[in-house]
Amino acid sequence: MTVTHAQLPQVRPDAEIILCVSAKAGLVAIPVGEKYPYGHTVLRATRAFDRQKEGSYILRDLSAMPDVMPALIQTAKLHRVTLTTSPRPYLGDFARELVDRLPGAWTTKFEVYAHPVWQEDWMPLLWDSGELAEAMEHCRVPYGTVLTSATGAELLLIEQPGGAGRYLLGACASSTFDDNYRNPYAPSAITLPAYAQLAADQVTSTFLPRYERAVHERLLAEVERGHEHLVELRHAADPSTETATAVLRRLRPHAAHLLDRTCRAVAPGPTEGEALDRLATLLNPARTSPARPSSVLRVPAPLPPASAADVHRWLADAPVLLKHARAALPPGPGTGARKALLPTPLAIAATPPHSRSR
Repeated sequence: MTVTHAQLPQVRPDAEIILCVSAKAGLVAIPVGEKYPYGHTVLRATRAFDRQKEGSYILRDLSAMPDVMPALIQTAKLHRVTLTTSPRPYLGDFARELVDRLPGAWTTKFEVYAHPVWQEDWMPLLWDSGELAEAMEHCRVPYGTVLTSATGAELLLIEQPGGAGRYLLGACASSTFDDNYRNPYAPSAITLPAYAQLAADQVTSTFLPRYERAVHERLLAEVERGHEHLVELRHAADPSTETATAVLRRLRPHAAHLLDRTCRAVAPGPTEGEALDRLATLLNPARTSPARPSSVLRVPAPLPPASAADVHRWLADAPVLLKHARAALPPGPGTGARKALLPTPLAIAATPPHSRSR
């Protein structure tokens, strides 16, 4: 058994306990590796650590370390578990300091990817065209922290593999999309320094505007394609109502998201406002009143099938939405904007949300 001070290498021991210090919690111990249960055995046998629900352990009384560490080292040696002392502070602390400085309200959730297979579960959920996706696909990342805004946006924060004291932050896609891998609209992750205020400034001025613009562009492109398809079906020599209703049903979640974003960014005139209200009712049939504007997220009912009348309503009113959605395209990085994330839509898709729980 050896005690190392490596910077999160791509190849890690089969059974390992990563130790890092939390200014708020104490000494955090994280069992990882293909034989991670051995690490749990060691920490339970030491009897000084409190287990956390995500799979880490905490020694809250740092004054007990002179007595605890010899026992921990001896027990780890007995079970052939490597102890690795991280040169970085606990990732959960940095994440909390970061979100406290971001616009809007955020929560954080520390996650342990003890077995390498668990890390792979993230790949369908990531929406990134940069270093974060590469790191999660090719490097061993034993843990991360999910940052969730009060409006529903999710970001993933990890320690940059091989990057001394730096971090990577990237996005997860909206729940209305499930084809995120190498998506052309995916924003690029950002590399962050270890200083929370400086990191927050970079996220606010660079990443969040980039993310907001990418979300809007992707939704707009998807809705435009779906609308064009419906127009083509309407003008077809032998139009198929069944096909048109199927197209609209697939389009609804993306269109509802785009409508919610657009209605918070523009102020249409009375006639156009009525068209958007009709679309709100069409796209969110569980709502009893139009959604403009709404800051309350509700649990939706499953979408009913689209009808031929729904298709006709969409074709009549959708041009108003597309016009204002193009005008509502958020500015990208470098504009000096420090706005909070736009609220995400009601999750109206019938598909259940992704789960990463273990």
